[in-house]
Amino acid sequence: MAQTPNVIGITVMQRLKETGDAATPENYERLYYELSGLPRPDKGAAPDSAPACVPDPAGVSPAFCAELLLALRQMLVDVTSKTEVLARDLGEKNKDLAGNVDTLKGSRDKNEILRLLSMVVIQAGGIQHTVEASHKDLLETRHALTAMQEELAETRQLLNEDALTGALNRRGLDQTLMREIARAQRGDGRLVLAMVDLDHFKKVNDTHGHEAGDHLLMHFTSLIKSVLRKSDALVRYGGEEFTLILPDTDARGAQFVLGRLQMIMQKSPLTYDGKLINTTFSAGLAALRGDENGHALLRRADDALYAAKNGGRNCIKIAN
Repeated sequence: MAQTPNVIGITVMQRLKETGDAATPENYERLYYELSGLPRPDKGAAPDSAPACVPDPAGVSPAFCAELLLALRQMLVDVTSKTEVLARDLGEKNKDLAGNVDTLKGSRDKNEILRLLSMVVIQAGGIQHTVEASHKDLLETRHALTAMQEELAETRQLLNEDALTGALNRRGLDQTLMREIARAQRGDGRLVLAMVDLDHFKKVNDTHGHEAGDHLLMHFTSLIKSVLRKSDALVRYGGEEFTLILPDTDARGAQFVLGRLQMIMQKSPLTYDGKLINTTFSAGLAALRGDENGHALLRRADDALYAAKNGGRNCIKIAN
């Protein structure tokens, strides 16, 4: 008998735990098709029976996203079916049991009483077996759903993070900025967005190599995180450009934070291949206005960054 998607999903999660492999979408997809024996669908198209997903940076195919949705749907169908069968089976068994109990109450014949007691014991055992079997099935399904939920949560985090620095990526920026703007507009309206760009980063790559440039980006990220609060968010906007989302902060407070970062950078150059690499950054700040949206706020911060770079770099400008 062919395995259902939820059974395959349970087996996949167990296999990943046994081998110690990370529960990444790639590993899940690879094992799913190995264990199911199904051919991998074309990466370019999803099955007609399920909606396609947009390809993501983690390399998960649209077809596999659709397969995952089908597995989740099948799990829910199976749970519904099991509970319906359990309710019907218990109802029928309970009806038979109640009938025998009523007959037992009115019986005066010893042999009849023994026969009825035997039937009651058998029926009670049948009910117990039904409940235990259903409980086991439902428990396995729950474990599979929990494992899938954890996997998807991990995948979501990976999809929102920049692989090199661990900062949020553009996808993470969109979600975080939208959330923080909505929160600020419900509260006192204080929120500052900072666009930060390493000065002369191309020169570092040209002089020391691209690997040195990568180390500098990771070093810069760690320095930025050292001056941020837990409520702040750091985004790698692209290349050597970063975005800082600073809730409950005004322009003066944000300027103070970036001033601290400037001082730390002066005292903490990157040591790479036995050499010290000193660099500076330029920054543009924009404080949220009224009902301003994320796009407008980003544009004003970017304009301020442009002014900082044109003003000689290694400085911080506040948007009008």
